[in-house]
Amino acid sequence: MTFIGLTLQEWAALFAILGALFGGISFIFKAIIIKPLSDAIGNLQKAIDEFREQMKESDDDRKAIHMRINRLDKRVHGLEIQLKGGERYE
Repeated sequence: MTFIGLTLQEWAALFAILGALFGGISFIFKAIIIKPLSDAIGNLQKAIDEFREQMKESDDDRKAIHMRINRLDKRVHGLEIQLKGGERYE
């Protein structure tokens, strides 16, 4: 039995060769392109997570500094009023 001039065994051999070829190309593609990209994405995700944590810590520090500045501003303002002889208010 033939189909387009090839026998069933020849078609099976052709599909086996093409399958092995595409399987090899797929393996090489994964090893050369996909694996390094996956590793790079994982490293980038770690860096982003660390950056988020640092930003949160920085935000907490900034809020604490802002509160200290506000308390100092009130104290200085009160001392200025006392030096000028006025009444102190907060």
